[in-house]
Amino acid sequence: MSRKKGQSGKVTVELQGIDKRVLKHVWDKMRQGDELQGQEIYIGRSMADHPQWFPLFETIGLLEGDDTLPDGQNPYVHLTFHVMMGSQVFNRNPKEAEVFYRLRLKQGDQPHDIIHMMINVFQRHLVWTAQNAKQGGSGDFDIRAYAKTLRSLQNLKTEKLWQRLGYATPPKAHEGEAPYQPR
Repeated sequence: MSRKKGQSGKVTVELQGIDKRVLKHVWDKMRQGDELQGQEIYIGRSMADHPQWFPLFETIGLLEGDDTLPDGQNPYVHLTFHVMMGSQVFNRNPKEAEVFYRLRLKQGDQPHDIIHMMINVFQRHLVWTAQNAKQGGSGDFDIRAYAKTLRSLQNLKTEKLWQRLGYATPPKAHEGEAPYQPR
């Protein structure tokens, strides 16, 4: 993630997306039944969590251009966020990410839903960073503030957590999925 300041005074926060060659490599290994190693594990898990995009994964690298689907989603940006959250949990960086994930599992939340909770929190902090930079702030992502937010949400009941994030009810992770069912 880096911040660029252009001549017009605009600030851009950039995220390094997942290289499609890496996705193709992981997808091919998964299809062949090969064991995934290191970062491939959470890349593969993120891909497996999105069966609606399996046909797209079959054609990675064949067509180039705009990756935005008709419903407005960009699977590669979405997977990038999934992998970022998986990396945070796996590497305990910040350690609050792993703690948040583990405690949410104990509360009965599904792994995919937990990642979406984390993505939501992370994106809010990205937006704040961009807005702060636009107003003359540093533009540096505050990992401590992000970790503090995760800590403040980790023990809440699922419905209350989503309410704190501005949702009346827990959202569906993806269009076409059944709504969240409390346990």
